[in-house]
Amino acid sequence: MSTEITILDFQLSNTYEEYESHMNEKEQQTMFKEMGVKTFYIRKSLNDPQRATEMFQGPENVLYDIL
Repeated sequence: MSTEITILDFQLSNTYEEYESHMNEKEQQTMFKEMGVKTFYIRKSLNDPQRATEMFQGPENVLYDIL
C-alpha cells in the first residue's frame, strides 16, 4: 500500500484554538490511528488567524472520503 501526504489549507469556522483542541481529542486521534493517519503539522496562518494549514500522512486516498 502506498503512503501519501495530504496538505490542507482552509478557512476556519471556529477559532484556531478550538480546531486544534478538537484535532487533539482522544476520539479524533483514535480514529486517525485506526485509519493509519498521522498529523505531523498543524498551524494557523501568520497573516490570517481564521486560516489554518494541516499536513497528514497515511495510506493513499484514506482521507479522501472524510474530507
